[in-house]
Amino acid sequence: MAMNQSGPAIHDLSLSFNGLEIFRDFSIEFSRQKITCILGPSGCGKTTLLNVIAGLLKPDVGRISGVAEKAISCIFQEDRLLPWRTAVENIRFVLKNRLSHSEQEETIARYLQMVGLEGFGSYYPNQLSGGMRQRVSIARAFSFPSDFILMDEPFKGLDIATKASLMQSIKTLWINDKRTAVYVTHDLDEALYFGHRIVVFSQRPVRILGEFVQTEDEWSDQGAASRLQRAIRTLFDSGDQNPV
Repeated sequence: MAMNQSGPAIHDLSLSFNGLEIFRDFSIEFSRQKITCILGPSGCGKTTLLNVIAGLLKPDVGRISGVAEKAISCIFQEDRLLPWRTAVENIRFVLKNRLSHSEQEETIARYLQMVGLEGFGSYYPNQLSGGMRQRVSIARAFSFPSDFILMDEPFKGLDIATKASLMQSIKTLWINDKRTAVYVTHDLDEALYFGHRIVVFSQRPVRILGEFVQTEDEWSDQGAASRLQRAIRTLFDSGDQNPV
């Protein structure tokens, strides 16, 4: 799989919190219209990196390219829905001033259908299960006409069946609307399921322990990804820092 289409990039990033060094002279580039998975241990700086890309954190040193004036949508660990708005209204909120009313209605209906929530548009968040609320947040992120999608461990705390269903929903949505995506996780199976490219992070200060690219067959057929799974596990077993 060719991975030479460059997207956003971080150059020579250094960032510390209260004397705790997260990044030191760190650089990474993301491929356009592909999903880059960041795989690493809890607390290593994966979410911090997303916040830097989104412009929510300013690095101590370094710069970001390819992001200025680009629209970014996010899927968080929590659904972050507005509790006083229905599912439809939560999605419409991010579409205001971007689409006409008729386009908003068509977009909302389409994405609710794609995540299996047709018929639930008038429900408020407290009337929906945790998995259903996360479906609304996924529909909201993909319905927003963004250039980049950032995903921060969106299945944390969900049961296995709900997680499997949501993973399929996200992959289907991305296949139908290929955007540059960054997905962070500490779960190898999630990284293999989503990542065209998998970048393995160390503990703080973050360094890249290894990078792996999935072939089209491996990305489309998880049964074919055993080669990559073995290679990543070998990296885990041989490294002086266990990344997951």
